[in-house]
Amino acid sequence: MLYRPTKYLPSLPALLAGSAVVFVSLLAVSCGGGDDAASAGASPDVVISFPSATGNVTPIPRRTPTPTVSPSPSPLKVCAPNPDPAQPKLLQVQDPQPGQQVKVPFYVRGWGSNIGFENKGVALAIVNVKQEVKQVLDLPPQPRNYRIAPPGMEITENTKPFGADIVINNITEPTPYCLWVYQETTAEGTPKGVVQVPIMVLP
Repeated sequence: MLYRPTKYLPSLPALLAGSAVVFVSLLAVSCGGGDDAASAGASPDVVISFPSATGNVTPIPRRTPTPTVSPSPSPLKVCAPNPDPAQPKLLQVQDPQPGQQVKVPFYVRGWGSNIGFENKGVALAIVNVKQEVKQVLDLPPQPRNYRIAPPGMEITENTKPFGADIVINNITEPTPYCLWVYQETTAEGTPKGVVQVPIMVLP
């Protein structure tokens, strides 16, 4: 049996304590030194840059929107050729306007330079797109007191306005009509001095 002097052998508690100190020291070195090395030599994964307030801003090109031009409404093609257009100084229709949309009943009004003579007034024919005459109405002249004739009207002692509410039955959908306003007809029944007004009658 070999003799080993015990005074040179460290006790177990002392040995464990020393090992712990060495482990903590190595851990501290590895953790602290690793951060410094990473910050000194490694490239960061995300780079955040803030533009300088005095820097020049490069505009991003953008397409300029092209405005869409709405097509103008097509005129109503419901009136047949006017056989004898009236002169504006002799006969004018103020309402409705050509191409206007109206609902039943709608008001027709205008002026005539000589319609007051013998209270002749004017005739109003309502013609559909098939050129079928649906109605013919006699519109008598109205009093001229406190009324102003439209521009271009030739003023005589027989210059008078006319007007009436018009009713067309059985309108179930938008339907075009042509209004014929005139004062007289030929021996064959053709109107003379005609003002035509195309309209759209709504139900």
